[in-house]
Amino acid sequence: MKMDCKRFERNINAYVDGALSSTLHVAMQTHAASCPACRREMESLMQMGNVLHDAVPVPPVPEGFAGRVMARAAAIEASAPIRLVAWLPSFEWWQEMARPTRAAAVLAVGLALGAIMGWDANRNGLNPPPVVAKADTMAAYNLDYLGDAPAGSLAQVVMTLDR
Repeated sequence: MKMDCKRFERNINAYVDGALSSTLHVAMQTHAASCPACRREMESLMQMGNVLHDAVPVPPVPEGFAGRVMARAAAIEASAPIRLVAWLPSFEWWQEMARPTRAAAVLAVGLALGAIMGWDANRNGLNPPPVVAKADTMAAYNLDYLGDAPAGSLAQVVMTLDR
């Protein structure tokens, strides 16, 4: 297996923890033997791991602990309905739908809303749409004090863009 520095860096923590497959473990050792920078990094992490291991001994894991944790997590997951907000109903039916079905539903709702929002209530064009006058935002938001701003300032730019 070919190992480069980037892949070595991604796997270095798993190497130090002893959580790699034998093939990847050998590839890491081979790369560290030929790359001084990666070898220094590995030695540094190994020393740090040894210091931590000696300072804080790992307590023994009780028999069957992992099974009990997984069973409890499954029970919690099965009993808890998905709620976005506490007062909204759960959307379990949405989660039970297949992803393509959900995608099609979102697309259909989006198209329907687009058609409704784009529907021209005045189809025959007899009544032209009313002309809306632009509101004076300077007066509407009480920004009149910006009128005394020096030329080139941010306030002057805002006033120019408003007009």
